[in-house]
Amino acid sequence: MLFNLTMFPVGAGDAIAGPVADVIDEIGAAGLPYVVNGAATVIEGDWDRVMPVIHRALSRLRRSYDRVYMVLTVDDHAGTSDRIHEAVDDIERELGHAVPH
Repeated sequence: MLFNLTMFPVGAGDAIAGPVADVIDEIGAAGLPYVVNGAATVIEGDWDRVMPVIHRALSRLRRSYDRVYMVLTVDDHAGTSDRIHEAVDDIERELGHAVPH
C-alpha cells in the first residue's frame, strides 16, 4: 500500500519546515520506506503498520499546535511490493525516459 500524506499545523505561519520535519522523523523512526517531495510524503507499508505512525505524527504536532491539517490518500494495490519505486518505473517506461523524483 502507498500512503500519500500531507500534514502540517494551521496557524504556524510560513515556517512549517520544523513541524513537517517532526512528521518525517516519526516515519523514519518506524523504518518505513518513504519519499518526500515539496507537497507530500509517500509512505509504503501495510495499514496496520503505517496508521499508528501517522497517528503518532499527528499526536506529536498536536502537543504544540491546536490545529493540524492532514490529507491522506491510500493506494491499496494487491499483490505488489516496492510500489513506491515501481510506480515511477512504470511511468518512465511509458514515457521512454526518466522523470525527476
